[in-house]
Order: sequence, then structure tokens, then C-alpha cells
Amino acid sequence: MITKNKSTTSLSLLLFLLLLISCNSTISNNEINYSETPVTKAIPFAPEIISTSANSEFSLMFTPDGRTVYFSRRAPKAKQQIYEANFKNGKWTTPVLSKFSTDRDETPSITPNGEIFFFGSERPIPNKPNEGNFDMNIWMMKRQNDGWSNPEALPFPINDVQQQGEEWPSSNNNFLFAVDDEIFLFTTMVRGNKAIKLYETKLINGQFSKPKEIKGIWDDEKFWVYSAVVSPDGKYLVFNSYGAPGGAGGEDIFVSKRLDNSWSKAKAIGSKINTQDEESGPRFSRDGKYFFFTRAKNLGNYEYGEWSIFYIETASLELEKLFQ
Repeated sequence: MITKNKSTTSLSLLLFLLLLISCNSTISNNEINYSETPVTKAIPFAPEIISTSANSEFSLMFTPDGRTVYFSRRAPKAKQQIYEANFKNGKWTTPVLSKFSTDRDETPSITPNGEIFFFGSERPIPNKPNEGNFDMNIWMMKRQNDGWSNPEALPFPINDVQQQGEEWPSSNNNFLFAVDDEIFLFTTMVRGNKAIKLYETKLINGQFSKPKEIKGIWDDEKFWVYSAVVSPDGKYLVFNSYGAPGGAGGEDIFVSKRLDNSWSKAKAIGSKINTQDEESGPRFSRDGKYFFFTRAKNLGNYEYGEWSIFYIETASLELEKLFQ
């Protein structure tokens, strides 16, 4: 039997209170509201700071703490590059060009542990020249004390440079999404196929496994699965496709629900997101509270306005109702 004196009891109570305060402080620091008011309909994200009228912005990704954002920006008649901004005192700082973004770069992606950064780039892979008309590949950086390591191209079969006569999107890769720190998704049109499809690979002991195609999302495999991400709770696979069933026209966003060992047939995400304009690049905030996507005005005859990043609270999408 253990007995406690008054001093021991007081010390235990003090330690408990300190632990409680520490836990509450941690929770408070991790709760980030990107808007002071509820966002129940899609609106531009950080207008004229991140989403600007003069440029195209798309494909954002947050650091694990949600306080730094990387995104793609393309000025008129220029190549897109990756910019970054920080969330301080309830506002986003003026974005700056990321130091590593020295070519046509886009689609940043960071692992949940914050240790690895992927992005798509047109920069040439050493000793593997592209012989097609337009080719992007995935590059990787690792976190260091002073920032990120020098970018290195991922090996085949993740990257596959185009052969002579090939055109986009054949053998084109620009986005690797980390489901967790080991499982990754990417979409590509493998040479000889007629559609962009979804693949899974695992990073084990520093090596990527042979990609495995994820099937069953469409009844007709001619429809694309492109720029795919998984919601932070792991329940939903969200991607964009062009001219697919249930869409509003052109490029739209679709959702698939996780089953036991696969994904359900895709459903259009709904009219709060999909319109007669073009919608693509689905993303989630790290805590899953917000859903992000990019939209461009459809001007007709395959002409589009500038892309802008929009967002809405994920709860307002009522994703579960899509599958009832």
C-alpha cells in the first residue's frame, strides 16, 4: 500500500495542472483559422496576396503546421514557379519566390512529417534529355538545418522522360502526393495508354516500389484521374478529370470514397465547386478543415482566363451525402 503526504499530493496536482495547460496550449497553437468568418461557399483564397487578378495561381501545399504555404504562380507570358508565404497574426505575408524554384516549377508537395519536399519541374534530368514536345518530372528535396537540399529527380519508373514524337500528357509527371510518410500517389499517362491513371508507390528504405495502378474509379477507363489527393482523415480520394460523367463541363473535380481495400466509383463533388468554368487541383488544409481548388474562366474555343485558388470549409461540401 502506498501512502501520500500533503506535499506529495500538492506536487502531483501542480504537475497535472501544468500538463493540462501544456496540452491546451498545444491544441490552441495547432488550430488555425484561415478566415475570421465561416467559409460556406467557395471564395478566393487570400485575395490579391496569394490569389491575384494579374497572375495565375494554383496547386498549393501547406507545411505540417499549416503556417507556411507553397504554391505555383505564373505571370502572363512567363513560366510558372513556386512561391511561399507565411501565416502570421491572422494574415498571410507577401509571397516570395522559393530559392529552389529556378525553372518551370509547379505542384509542391510535402510529406506529413515535413522531411521531404516534392515538386514538378521542366528542368532537364542529367543524362536523360527529353525528346518529346513537353515533359515535366518530379524532383525531391530533403529537409536540412538551413532549408532544403538540392533538388534531385526521382528515378524511373516514377519519372519517365518522353521519347521522340511523344506529346503531353504521355510520360508526364508533375505531382507526388504523400498519403503518409510511406505511401504515395501519383497520376500519369504511361506510354502506350490513352488516359491519365492513378498509381500507388511506397518509399521503403529510401527506394520507391514498383507503381501499382489503382483501378475501379471509373466504369470507362477513358476518363482521366488527375492530380489526386486523399483527405487528411483518409476517407476520400479527390481528383480532377475532363468531360467525365456528372461533371458540369470541361474540367471538374470528383470524389471517391474509401472502401475496405479499394476506392468507390467516382462522384462529382457538386455545384459548390464544379461550374461551367474549369476546376482542378484539389487540396486540403493539414487539419482537413478547408478544401482548396483552382478555377479559371472558360472563354470558349479552349481559351481560359487566369487560374485562381479558391477555398471553402470541407464540412460545407457534405461529402458523405454523395455516397448515400
